Amino acid sequence: MGNGVEFFKAIASGGAKCEYESVGEAKTVGGVKGKIVKRKDATETHSNLPQYAVTSDMYFRKNKDGVCQGRVYLDHKVTLDFDWSHEHVNNGTDGRHFKKGVVHVQIWQQKPDGTFTRISNGARLMNNAEMKKYGPLIKAFCPDVKFR
Repeated sequence: MGNGVEFFKAIASGGAKCEYESVGEAKTVGGVKGKIVKRKDATETHSNLPQYAVTSDMYFRKNKDGVCQGRVYLDHKVTLDFDWSHEHVNNGTDGRHFKKGVVHVQIWQQKPDGTFTRISNGARLMNNAEMKKYGPLIKAFCPDVKFR
């Protein structure tokens, strides 16, 4: 959804530039709202998720196998990724291995210049609070996903 400064200026003026579109209806479970989105120019798969959200607490993406990732936003900004689309290994750190189909969590950090970076080699399993808050919505979009 664009650069952070442009995004928040657009919100303040009443309309944010949107490079993504909704796929289907939004769902709200346990007070958490989510929906599947894709880039407007994407063809077969929904290649990534935006760094900013306007209308939901979580956005989800699909690949050829179905819904495969959810992204959490706080104050419109990316905070967490819940990903189960692939096997993941924390290279160069603790070496933890996560199987495809089991959620691994990656944290996003905002840098001083306003851009974001994901801590890919610090992935972990969902904690109990995340499972309680976000788990029911994730299951609503992908019933077969495993949290541990």
